[in-house]
Amino acid sequence: MKQLTVFLAALALCGCATTSREPSAAAGEPEAMVAPTRNAQLAEAMSRELAHLARFDPDAVERVAPELRALATAIVGLNDPGDAPDLPVTPVPAQHHLPPPPADMLDAPSLQHAIHLASYRRVETAQSGWHALMVAHGDVLTGLEPRLSQAEIAGQGQYLRLKAGPFDSAAAAQAVCQQITNSGDYCAVVDFSGLRMADMASAAGE
Repeated sequence: MKQLTVFLAALALCGCATTSREPSAAAGEPEAMVAPTRNAQLAEAMSRELAHLARFDPDAVERVAPELRALATAIVGLNDPGDAPDLPVTPVPAQHHLPPPPADMLDAPSLQHAIHLASYRRVETAQSGWHALMVAHGDVLTGLEPRLSQAEIAGQGQYLRLKAGPFDSAAAAQAVCQQITNSGDYCAVVDFSGLRMADMASAAGE
């Protein structure tokens, strides 16, 4: 209702200017004068402004739709019960569950960050590598999720990149990488794409 209050206050400022116009002829008859009361002048200014918005800026009308319906209901209530028209009711759109992502999006680049720890030919060797890395760097890898992402290396064929994450920022991932590289192991900041290592192992029957 706050929106409508502000809206009506703005209209009130132009109420006097709206009602000070000379009567115009319509179908040969003079236009009826607006009653010289504040509320009557406000209603006149409001009707003109709403008519303008309905034609040229319908989005503005949508923003005050709840207040507009409440006002319309109150105005309709001034009529006899038998004369009150039925106001249209906007149906509420049905909520549908979002479909799962397509298969070709499962390995798409992620907006989150990860660290690339090593590359392997097979899932089982990647699992062994992850366990060895956890022993060596458990203080920084504990709580991270291992993922495998397929990569084609020129002249060497296809590999599985072992990643761990997610990190909210590249800086956070780099801080962990720095600790790993300080001990002599490889580490690089990458995106958190790929499949969970456990899922790939299950799919491979390992």
